[in-house]
Amino acid sequence: MVLLKAIGADQQRRESARALAGRLGRVVQVDRGECEVMTDDGRIRVSSDSQRAQGDVAPVTGDWVTIVPGPEASPAVEQVLERRTLVVRRDPAELARPQHLVANADVVAVVHGLDRRINPAQLERFCVVAWQSGAAVAIILAKADLCRNPEKDARKVSDLAPGAKVVITAALPGEGLREVAAMTEKNRTLALLGPSGVGKSTLVNALMGTEVQATQKVRSGDARGRHTTIARRLIPLPGEGSLVDTPGIRMVGPWDAWEGLAAAYAEIDALDHQCRFSEDCWHQGQPGCAVAGNVDPGRLRRYLELAGELADQDLDRARRPRH
Repeated sequence: MVLLKAIGADQQRRESARALAGRLGRVVQVDRGECEVMTDDGRIRVSSDSQRAQGDVAPVTGDWVTIVPGPEASPAVEQVLERRTLVVRRDPAELARPQHLVANADVVAVVHGLDRRINPAQLERFCVVAWQSGAAVAIILAKADLCRNPEKDARKVSDLAPGAKVVITAALPGEGLREVAAMTEKNRTLALLGPSGVGKSTLVNALMGTEVQATQKVRSGDARGRHTTIARRLIPLPGEGSLVDTPGIRMVGPWDAWEGLAAAYAEIDALDHQCRFSEDCWHQGQPGCAVAGNVDPGRLRRYLELAGELADQDLDRARRPRH
């Protein structure tokens, strides 16, 4: 049996649950109207009322919750405890709405398969979302056994993701698995993000030592995969710590992610504060601009595109009527 301590339960969370007169649990997976929750007594299915399921406090994978008897004595989620981190993206179905992906991850790792070319814009977008979560950020370069020079790609990724830990892995030979496992030590949770087919589920299976997640071959033409993982799921590791495997995301949209943008483009953000035009400058080469000409033009262009998206989101929210 997996005890809650092994997946991150601490004294503060237990005291919070006791104060609310509920049983502590951690959400493993969310289904429509129900959740699978891990407790000290094992996994149980619990209900979540329709209002909460549609609200800002709807449980998501990784949440710590209190459980109380519900209708007909069946267990139900009473309250979602305060989240320490939260991975959020713009809802792909609606431009002006957030979608909560994973709560309480200690490390968010963006996974890239080395059987495909590095897409700087895609990688940087994932990094913005990862940094905005409040968790530590890592980049896992998977499938190194299918790449001629993984160290060269690692250097390129380090330039695209300043401040993030970069780990090269090859799941089947076992390369790099110890470094990834170290991210889950001391009962921490590691959330994996990335497009389909980059090797997230294969990595989970390698760390577990058994096949717990289904995998599929990628297309030979462009190395793209299918959505093998269909739900965000928290998976306790043998011993201590946990992983969250997520369905593939081709292009992630940041949401209200100004802090994540600053962290993902740290060198641009540092120069931005030195610019004589301050907040009024969009770094297009004006005389006296401290940014234009001093950073990689491609990164600056992508930074400005993302800043424009976030500014448009702010304006859209300001225009919407308040209820």
